[in-house]
Amino acid sequence: MLIWQLVLIQIVTFAFIILFLRWLLYSHISRALNRLRHLNQQNLEKERALKEEFERARREVEREIAEGRRQAEEIRRQAREEADKERENLLAKTKKESRRLVNEALKDLQREKNNLVLQMQERAVYLACDMIKYIFSGQGRENLHIKIVDELIDDIEKIEKEKFKIDGNEAELICAYPLEDRQRRKLGEIVSFKSGKNISLSERVDDSVIAGLIIKSSGFVIDGSIRNKLKKILAVMQEEAKTVQS
Repeated sequence: MLIWQLVLIQIVTFAFIILFLRWLLYSHISRALNRLRHLNQQNLEKERALKEEFERARREVEREIAEGRRQAEEIRRQAREEADKERENLLAKTKKESRRLVNEALKDLQREKNNLVLQMQERAVYLACDMIKYIFSGQGRENLHIKIVDELIDDIEKIEKEKFKIDGNEAELICAYPLEDRQRRKLGEIVSFKSGKNISLSERVDDSVIAGLIIKSSGFVIDGSIRNKLKKILAVMQEEAKTVQS
């Protein structure tokens, strides 16, 4: 009986030990599984957070890249606009400078042309004077001189008294040939009458005048020489030529 009881007690004890060990093992395994599930849940949450962070970072990078591209395009656009403006300004300055240079060149050309015309006029006048010397004999040139002086006296007589002003009481007569008495007398009367005072006339013969008469006084000159008449004729001829060309 005791043996049976002992065996039964051992069996019960062994069964209890097995159940306890099984419970203990199950409890450890359950806690381990719970811990693993918890860790797995944490890992899943961390992985989800990492994915969200990665996605946010990716979107941020893409946004920054897009913003960088936009800024780069804006910089390129501004650079093109500035380059276009600079090119237009440079072109405008170049055109302005070109027009200035052309205008200056035209002005220089016109000045050269005017100087050349003046030189040609002067040479033409000298040439015409030389031609008169060679064409007309001494008597013929003197007759021409008398005719020009008579015309000058008539022209002086037509001058308004208010415009005929002589400073002082003296005037010099420069002529190619000595004046005739009638010319000298009439000229003295006209000059004195026009000036309103008695003018003393001194006469000087200068063959370079060729023909005609020059009256000189302080601030007053009347050039009735053949040279001056030729200059006036050339000026009139030039004006007529310009009118025909236009």
